[in-house]
Amino acid sequence: MDNVTYVPEKLEVWNRELADRLISNTVILSLFIIVGLLGNSTVIIIYSFIMKSDKEERYFIPFLAAVDLCACLVCASSGIANNMMQATFENIFACKALQFLVPLFTFSSILFLLIIAVHRYLKVCKPFGKQMTLRWKQFAMCLSLITSLILSIPMIYFHGVVSFPNTEKGVVGLRCSRSKSANKTLSLIFGGLLVIATVAIILSLVIMYSKIGYTILIHFINTKAINENKCHLEMENSTDVDKSRKRISSHEDPLSDEEDKNYSIQTDNTDLSGYCSAETDNAGLSGMHSPHISVQTDTGTTAQGNDNRPRTRRRHRKGNHNRIVVYKFTLMFMLITVIFLICYIPKVIIIMFEASNPKFWEELSDSSRTGVLFVYRMYIINNITNPFIYAFLDKKFAKEIKKLFKICLKR
Repeated sequence: MDNVTYVPEKLEVWNRELADRLISNTVILSLFIIVGLLGNSTVIIIYSFIMKSDKEERYFIPFLAAVDLCACLVCASSGIANNMMQATFENIFACKALQFLVPLFTFSSILFLLIIAVHRYLKVCKPFGKQMTLRWKQFAMCLSLITSLILSIPMIYFHGVVSFPNTEKGVVGLRCSRSKSANKTLSLIFGGLLVIATVAIILSLVIMYSKIGYTILIHFINTKAINENKCHLEMENSTDVDKSRKRISSHEDPLSDEEDKNYSIQTDNTDLSGYCSAETDNAGLSGMHSPHISVQTDTGTTAQGNDNRPRTRRRHRKGNHNRIVVYKFTLMFMLITVIFLICYIPKVIIIMFEASNPKFWEELSDSSRTGVLFVYRMYIINNITNPFIYAFLDKKFAKEIKKLFKICLKR
């Protein structure tokens, strides 16, 4: 370090060179802020104030969007600050504040996804067991925020402004990073605990959604088979009813050939074959219906089968509709979790390298640092993609977006 000095002019030149190499990463982070701000703000407004009547399936969405909004703004802003001040990050207070806020909102988002996974698991795999009440949902979210706070506070101690030399230029740079003065044993223990906790959450998400997916798949297969069998039985029964009716009519009052053609079998205003194909096509999520069958003559007389139960049909339809809604939102949250896993696992791997080697970032070349930083910050994508998923999979949300967009255009 004797040959290395703090020269502001040389340091500024070196810092500008480092920042220029990361300009593409800075632009991407800026886009993350814009997209995340607009998308998550729209989700909060629509789900909290416009669609507030439907709370059960969409309860967690505005809270997750609020956490994602904060995570997106803080994490992307932290990344931009570090990019612009690769060698001139002198403000230790700002450094520690960012290192505290980034994990606070990141952990909160992850734990919210875990709560949602438990909620979906209970609704799909344990529909007749105990479910999460409103009080339990609120308690779980508060506990998540407290847990995130506890995990984030040590970051203030383990991070700070770190000096690193450039022997070629003869200057010493300052960056916000893992502190070299912190106790290495404590740092390794804390880093190990974070990695273990993160891996445990990831495994929990994978296991729960695997069971959920298996349950939905089995229901799809079983319901389709049941409805196909019902269609075959229904066709046989309707044929027997038709023959029986014709025999009775022929015995009491023989009809001409022309009159015989007026007999028809009807099922809810559709012919029988149409009923069977439609029932089979929608078997995956629709469940079972009690078919309404009538044999109608040209005189308007109707003979009804034993399965004519309007109240039972309405109950079945309501139950089937509820099941469809549960499955649809479960698949939506499953997709959100898959994107989170894809985006966050690379960060966990880099954190493990960073914990095992305090000089991990210093030993990277300028070109490789750009690529590693992009992968390291890729987890922010998880905080900006959810509004797009809601727009594609929640038709009601998409409808409200169109209305809001039309109102904005008129103004």
